[in-house]
Amino acid sequence: MIIVYESKTGFTKKYAEMLSEKTGLGICSTKELSKAHEAEDIVFLGWISAGRIKGLNKVIGKFPVKAVCASGTGQKAEPDEDTFTKRNRIKGMPFFYLRGGCLPLSQIKGFDKLALSLFLKMLRSKKDPSYAEAISNIENGCDYVNEENLAPVIEWVKGRINRSADTN
Repeated sequence: MIIVYESKTGFTKKYAEMLSEKTGLGICSTKELSKAHEAEDIVFLGWISAGRIKGLNKVIGKFPVKAVCASGTGQKAEPDEDTFTKRNRIKGMPFFYLRGGCLPLSQIKGFDKLALSLFLKMLRSKKDPSYAEAISNIENGCDYVNEENLAPVIEWVKGRINRSADTN
């Protein structure tokens, strides 16, 4: 089994590295993934943008993906986990949401900055206090990456490793 990740700003990569350290599994980015990995079961980690898991299309259906983790800034997968897994075509597969982080808007470039700026404008226009955290996260950045968030994934991976060892 190997950990494969897609990360843009480093938060998902931190989770992948943490998972590798805690489980002893090898790790590679989607850019490093090759035909040599076709026989290995994959735990995939990607980041969320507009409700989609980035990088998932590079592995799903091409490699044996056994579980998917997605990192985002919200407290949970939005709008809800069922809708999210259907939208990303991973329904029925083990799925883990990992609260990640984002850079401050001032450090983001290009289309991502434009998209986040428009999203921020929309959030502010609603004048809803429940959006205060999201607004702050976009403006100031945030980092929610921690081992506690990763605990269910570590437990799942170790269970798979133990079952595999028992059958050998």
